[in-house]
Amino acid sequence: MNIFKHPLLTLLFCLAWQAAIAQTQTYTFDLRQTEVPVISGHLKLGTNRNPKGETLDANSLYFTKNGKPWYPVMGEIHFSRVPREQWEESILKMKAAGIDVIASYIFWIYHEEEEGTFDWSGNNDLRAFLELCRKHDVFFFSRIGPWAHGEVRNGGFPDWVVQRGNTRRNDPAYLASVQKFYNEIGRQLSGLYFKDGGPVIGAQLENEFRFNSQAGLEHMLTLKKMAVEAGIDVPFYSATGWPASNQKQDELIPVWGAYPEAPWDKKTTKLALSQNYLFGSLRNDPAIGSDLLGSHEQQTDFKGYRYPYATAEMGGGNQITYHRRPIIEAPDVTALTYVKVGSGANLMGYYMFHGGSNPIGKNTTLQESKATKYPNDYPIISYDFLSPLGEWGQTRPSYHDYRVIHTFLNEFGDRLVQYGTAFPDNMPEKPNNTDLLRMAVRTNGTSGFVFISNFQRQLTMPDIQNVQLELKLKEGVLRFPEQPITVKSGVQMVLPFNMDLDGLNLQYATAQPLCRIAAAEPLYVFFAPEGVAATYNLDKTAIRAVEAKGGSVSEKVNAWQVAAEKPGTNCLVSVTLKDGKKVNILTLTHQQALDAWKAEVFGAERLFISNQDLMFSNNGIRVQSTANPDITVKAYPAIKSLESSSGKIHSTTDGIFASYKLKVPAHKPEVKVKEVKDISPYLNKGQQLPPDDRNSTVNTPASPGPQYQTNLAPVEGARYYELQVPNNILKGLNDAFIKVDYLGDTGAAYANGKLIADNFYSGLPMTIGVRRFRNLLPGNKLLLQVVPLTDERQIYFEEGIREPLKGRAVAELKAVQVVPQYVVELKQRR
Repeated sequence: MNIFKHPLLTLLFCLAWQAAIAQTQTYTFDLRQTEVPVISGHLKLGTNRNPKGETLDANSLYFTKNGKPWYPVMGEIHFSRVPREQWEESILKMKAAGIDVIASYIFWIYHEEEEGTFDWSGNNDLRAFLELCRKHDVFFFSRIGPWAHGEVRNGGFPDWVVQRGNTRRNDPAYLASVQKFYNEIGRQLSGLYFKDGGPVIGAQLENEFRFNSQAGLEHMLTLKKMAVEAGIDVPFYSATGWPASNQKQDELIPVWGAYPEAPWDKKTTKLALSQNYLFGSLRNDPAIGSDLLGSHEQQTDFKGYRYPYATAEMGGGNQITYHRRPIIEAPDVTALTYVKVGSGANLMGYYMFHGGSNPIGKNTTLQESKATKYPNDYPIISYDFLSPLGEWGQTRPSYHDYRVIHTFLNEFGDRLVQYGTAFPDNMPEKPNNTDLLRMAVRTNGTSGFVFISNFQRQLTMPDIQNVQLELKLKEGVLRFPEQPITVKSGVQMVLPFNMDLDGLNLQYATAQPLCRIAAAEPLYVFFAPEGVAATYNLDKTAIRAVEAKGGSVSEKVNAWQVAAEKPGTNCLVSVTLKDGKKVNILTLTHQQALDAWKAEVFGAERLFISNQDLMFSNNGIRVQSTANPDITVKAYPAIKSLESSSGKIHSTTDGIFASYKLKVPAHKPEVKVKEVKDISPYLNKGQQLPPDDRNSTVNTPASPGPQYQTNLAPVEGARYYELQVPNNILKGLNDAFIKVDYLGDTGAAYANGKLIADNFYSGLPMTIGVRRFRNLLPGNKLLLQVVPLTDERQIYFEEGIREPLKGRAVAELKAVQVVPQYVVELKQRR
């Protein structure tokens, strides 16, 4: 029947069509003028070719490796804040998360606490750390200061430098001391520069230094000249772009950042919603450095920019202060990555990616505090930062979320960095806008990626329904998806359009690209974002045949449309091209993507799925499993003759994956707890640690700072608990984590009266890794001191944490749990 011959039916049809259109939220992008002019050859950097003929370089848009576009992913770990015996494990964990450049401050006070006496031994052995980076094929970016900040005493300056004064300027006496420090760094790096075939590719000068004035720029260029004279010859020199940087000079690449919170802010109330979660041209988080620098400008005009948009301080978490104790969860940090990559960033650099512990110096403690005329009090030891890899090397949910986006950047970043950025016609301008979906497109005007983030920290975003995109390309208009999608609250995703898959044109997908596995029949791995049905529109032009497992295929005018109805390990689309080549597309679930690991191991590129932590080296696979003795690792392609000294491996299949399982002996270690009234037997009766030199004149009853000390000392109202640790607690284990669930102001753990771990209460348990202290526990006893939290303390807590504690001084141990960590080595039998 032709409805248009019947007026009533025609009217009903038109009304229904108009209603459908009205319900659809169409976001329009004009992508016809998105190409970015590229300037090259103007940056005055260091030697960028190694003995193998490999090169590193940068132009005004992106970085290059061996002449090809490169998307670096950089993560910060401070080697001197992590025990030397855990360095290799930490490097492997970072690499497994997609980090290919490791950054670290080289804190001056750690290495020359006393003038003229340099210490590069033990946990300060920079050279040994770099040798491990070289062993595992990870680049290193040195942040050489001399002023670093990093929440270190004096910002990293030794006390004797501060006492002489005239720092951070072209003062001859100050520069003479800096030159000696740089010369020492140069000797440590000698033979390990990229030009030597080593891992060291960069040097960041100073930190948070204003160099848009003539004096400021002269000082920065003086520091660079001094570094070069010290032998620090690297492909890249950088400096933080905030609070203001000269962006016409060609000597230093400005780097930017964004944090989920600002624990250094002087307020003890909830902060305003952050603009960092909005796509746009904002690169310098106005909150960074506000504690020391005050408010500073927000630069949004980057026309004529001469450097790749690079970040060095994307907050992988936040270090809590005494007066502000936020809880940082995975979306708080990963949403920042989606937003900044979508907004044009071409290097992701995280501060911190791995937490650590402050050492205690010969003469003083080494943390930032009000005693050193800084605005904040930090824990004496803990620098956990709530980062993806915590103080004890433990993984957090953000580690796995990051691995998803990093795998994409590692795999497809060479395309992404060449793309410009475009924003929709209708985009939110304020962080409290919940009506419009937040998104951006990276594109060359023909192909690209749509970045979406429906997240704002401290604001519940609604599900955004009936979303459809209209992309005005150089050749025509692309509207997708055919069936509008719902973007659920909190979800981030990347959707491709006109993406080349080895000769197959993917017109668009409502699935996120993860990686490509090289093989005679290449496998492209995607996953279905939470709440979104995965569909693929495949351009018919080059296709001979399409087959789908776990889904259906339908024919459209110019495309084959595949619905991946059952994402999983066997949801496979096989496409035969007209030239006879085959391309395969696998669609995983979102959870499987979080459990996915790509690595080249046992002679081939492989994709692994495991909810345990994997590390890869030339010798095999190391599996760390926290709490669970049942080990399961799935691999594609299958691995022949896989074995382990930990037990017999049972092999099965799961879709296209081989599944390997083994069970190690279960351990249930326990710690005996008893409350202690008399602490005199637990006091430090040996050599005393330097006390924390708190300045009582800057503290008040409302904000007294931490009351515990480096050497166990009584605190009014505090309660004490002995933790008896079993002798064999680590038998059959890689580590064991003591989880201390307490209520109070601070928690501090002592061995033989000396402080070994501390915590500012925020509502999360205090964690202590046993492996680090297995040789320090006299009689295997720890003493826990819990200092009471009182109403007069002016401290910011997340909602719901402090309210139940009001009206009383609280110091209470609720529970102690020990979580075992197992380790298994998987090797291929020869």
